[in-house]
Amino acid sequence: MSEAGSRMFSWFRLRGVSITQEGTYYFLVFIFILAGAIVRSNIQLLMILACMLLGPLLFNLWVVTSSLRNLKFSRRVPSLLSCDEPFFVELTAKNSSRHATYAVVIEDKLIQVEGYDPEPAQEVDVFLAKIGNKDEAAISYKAVIRKRGKYHLGPLSATTAFPLGLMRSTRLDTLVTTIVVMPRLGQMTPAWRRMIQQEKSGFASSRRQHGLLEGDFYGLREWRNGDPKQWIHWRSSAKQGELVVRQFEKQNQQDFVLIVDAWLPDLPTEEDIDRAERIISMAATAVRELAVVGGCQLQLISCGEESESIVGNVSQAFVTQAMHDLAVLVPTSEHDIGDTMANCLRTSRPGSRVILLTTRKADLSDTEMFAPVWNDARLRSELGRVKTVSAGRGDDAMFFHMPTPPSIKKAESLL
Repeated sequence: MSEAGSRMFSWFRLRGVSITQEGTYYFLVFIFILAGAIVRSNIQLLMILACMLLGPLLFNLWVVTSSLRNLKFSRRVPSLLSCDEPFFVELTAKNSSRHATYAVVIEDKLIQVEGYDPEPAQEVDVFLAKIGNKDEAAISYKAVIRKRGKYHLGPLSATTAFPLGLMRSTRLDTLVTTIVVMPRLGQMTPAWRRMIQQEKSGFASSRRQHGLLEGDFYGLREWRNGDPKQWIHWRSSAKQGELVVRQFEKQNQQDFVLIVDAWLPDLPTEEDIDRAERIISMAATAVRELAVVGGCQLQLISCGEESESIVGNVSQAFVTQAMHDLAVLVPTSEHDIGDTMANCLRTSRPGSRVILLTTRKADLSDTEMFAPVWNDARLRSELGRVKTVSAGRGDDAMFFHMPTPPSIKKAESLL
């Protein structure tokens, strides 16, 4: 290939221009006629015909290289989804040129960037017939993501071969949107709610026994029989000539610690993986339900390849962060649940209730699995506030129900 030809193809590649299959046939016909015009002695008519054939090719090249130059793309999509939840992706193309753009194919790409056993990238194509000058056009497609994790939607590419289909121009746009697909949500059973209520009642009794009815100080009142002496405000009592005590808001807030132990054996079976996914879904559903009830402070400890811990009142922001942590949780066989339990009992608030959701056949009486706890007398005395729900023993079926995923029509775009 000559140096001029190499420069021409490099120019095409830099501008995302390629020749279509139809354009290739058209170009071969042009070369054939041009060669005939050169070889034959009477070349005028063939040369004119060759020039006439070259015109449409150059015209198509000019149109495709200029039509995508002034397009700007945007995408609207929910940032937090649940598995098997259908959603719409809305793509908008804004044309700032003085000329309309026609027949644009937009290719969008979905890539799983975090989560267990990432899926291959998926692609979807949509077609915009016309984007008017100084105007914008929008199109949407429906999708379903069946696996929890963190996904990137994009980058997208726009392609057009209008008007003759001989040359094709492709423009890559770096627009990327992040989607977090939280675990599949189910339903907590009445047995779970009864257990939570029992824990709350037990916690309230513990607070009364330890004199922890105080909340936030908000005023003074006269002294009454039975008020503790430490509540007396001596300076105000001296000014008023009678005993006055501090008044507190009563605290009804419950403290929970939810430990999610996503453990898998070294060679997991499909049943082991399903069990881990079920425990993660159970944790996500429990967090959502506690958020609806309110009046709860929760510490969520997610144990996998990377352990994460968040703590706070169960607000919308807390639920969003919790769903993110559970969405990207990768089960592992290397996590030491004994160390996690020991750290939890050591750092959590006194009297808070600890619920361990695990895929192991775990029992708190296992002195080997929970050796860091049993070897410490103070931590050993705290085991009474721990409740274990083991999917390995089938305990989860008593507290959690996972509905069958809804059927999706074949006509929908599935990712």
